[in-house]
Amino acid sequence: MKKLGIALGAGAARGLAHIGVLQVLTEEKIPVEFVAGCSIGSMIGAFYAAGTDLNLLGKLAGELQWKHLVDLSICKSGLINGNELLGFIRLLTQNKTFSQLNLPFAVIASDLHTGEEVIIKEGSVAEAVRASISVPGVFVPTEREGRLLVDGAVVSRLPVKAAKALGAEVIIGVDVGANLTANKTNNILEIILQTISIMDSEIANLKASEADLIIKPDLGDIALTALHRSEECIKAGRQAALLALPTIHQLLEGKQV
Repeated sequence: MKKLGIALGAGAARGLAHIGVLQVLTEEKIPVEFVAGCSIGSMIGAFYAAGTDLNLLGKLAGELQWKHLVDLSICKSGLINGNELLGFIRLLTQNKTFSQLNLPFAVIASDLHTGEEVIIKEGSVAEAVRASISVPGVFVPTEREGRLLVDGAVVSRLPVKAAKALGAEVIIGVDVGANLTANKTNNILEIILQTISIMDSEIANLKASEADLIIKPDLGDIALTALHRSEECIKAGRQAALLALPTIHQLLEGKQV
């Protein structure tokens, strides 16, 4: 059987659908051997790679509110410090380093000064994820090894290349990208997320062509900030994964699809 890697894409609250996809793969005993994640995909991927129970994670997602994750900043480089979110990630990853995870994992961030994609595979998992979700203008950027890092979605919403670099022979991308017509733009967070989604839409299509299979949950009008619709997101992820199962099995067996 070929080695499976999964690339979990950006999409803010819509990315909770990743939980549903991973739940189905786990239930069907399909071995995911490599994970790469961008933005919310890096967070869900980190929890999975650290061994967090996916059913527990689904229940926890239903209780999450933005007020649990937001700490306002007095810094000029962002509205939110990100310390509350960092603590949350540390808790659910058991403060592990990449070498302590259950499987190889890569996180995508963007270098604010050079515009380069940065693939992180070493050090603190929580700090890497914190960098990957640093929406420019909203979260204070993360400094790492002389680089100033922001949200990976700025350059690569779907981290297919990173999954392949880990050693995956079959790559499934999970695209939870925004439905641009559904998003509200009532505040600065929604406006910035919408802007990033528009800029990255063409790049995401190109990245998707590099995957063996793209799972795209039907998230309808769920907005990027709609944490309160977590149950719908997870259900949509499950449904999309179930529909993809026959193709996944064929790919892993080396058959043409």
